[in-house]
Amino acid sequence: MRARMFLITIPWLLCAAPVSAMVTPSVPNPCTGPSGLLAELDRPTVADSACVAEPGRAIVEMGYAHLNTNAGTRQNLPQAELRFGLPRGNEFVFLPPNATYAGNEEGGETDYSATVMGLKHEWGYTRRWIYTGEVLFTAPGTRNADGTTDGWGTAINGIVGYSLTSRVAFGLMLGVTSLYDEAGRRYTSVNPDFTATWLVDPRWQLYAEFYGQTHTAQGAGSGWDTDGGVQYLVTRDIEVDAEIGQRLYGALGGYRHYWGVGAGWEF
Repeated sequence: MRARMFLITIPWLLCAAPVSAMVTPSVPNPCTGPSGLLAELDRPTVADSACVAEPGRAIVEMGYAHLNTNAGTRQNLPQAELRFGLPRGNEFVFLPPNATYAGNEEGGETDYSATVMGLKHEWGYTRRWIYTGEVLFTAPGTRNADGTTDGWGTAINGIVGYSLTSRVAFGLMLGVTSLYDEAGRRYTSVNPDFTATWLVDPRWQLYAEFYGQTHTAQGAGSGWDTDGGVQYLVTRDIEVDAEIGQRLYGALGGYRHYWGVGAGWEF
C-alpha cells in the first residue's frame, strides 16, 4: 500500500556529481529493457523504486486498498502518483490526497491524506547496483473530516537497488522524517525498508517487503509491517498488481492487515 507520508528528501541531494561518474557506456541501465516498467514503478511497495522516469516520459500509478482495523474496515483510494521524467537523471513526483472511507462501525468518517510533491535523482549505476536520492515535501492539508491542518513535513531518503541475478533483486530505502502526528505534534523517525523481487518471466514479478518506523507519533514507539504481492506487465507500458499486508508490531499504517489492487501506466 502506498503509504507515502514518510518518503521525503533534501533538495541539495539532487544537485551533486553527475550520474555519468558511476557509469561506463558499456553497462546498460538496469531500469531499461522489456520488463523495465516493473522496475520503474513505485507501487505496490511502500518503498519507492530506485529508477526514475525517462526524460520526456510520464508514469501514472493508482490503486485501491481494503483495510481491516481494530474498529472495522476501511477503503483507501485512489493512491494516485504522477511522475514526470526530467533531464540529467531527475524526476518530478506529485501525490494528490488519498481518501480513506470508514464503514458503519466507525460512523462513516472519511480521512484525507496530505498532498506530497518533490524530486528524485538517480546518482548512478553499475552492472549490479543503482543509487538514488529523493526529495519530497508533505504539504499542510486536511487530515480528517473535521478539517484539522498540519504543518509542512520533510524527510531525508536514500534508495539502493542490487541485482543478485537477472531475475532476483533487492532494494533498501532508508529515510529520516519530520512529520506531524494526529494530535498535531511534530515528531522525527528513522524509516528502514527492505524489498526482494523475483522476475518469474519478462511479464510476471513477485515481491516481498519488510518496513517500519522508529516512531509513529510523538512519544510513541516503533511500528513494523510486512507485505507482498504480484505484478503483471499487460503491455510494455501498462502494469497491474495485487498485494496483501500485515501489521507485525506497533500502530504503523493504522490497520491490522489489508489487501489491495492497482495499476501503472507509462506514456
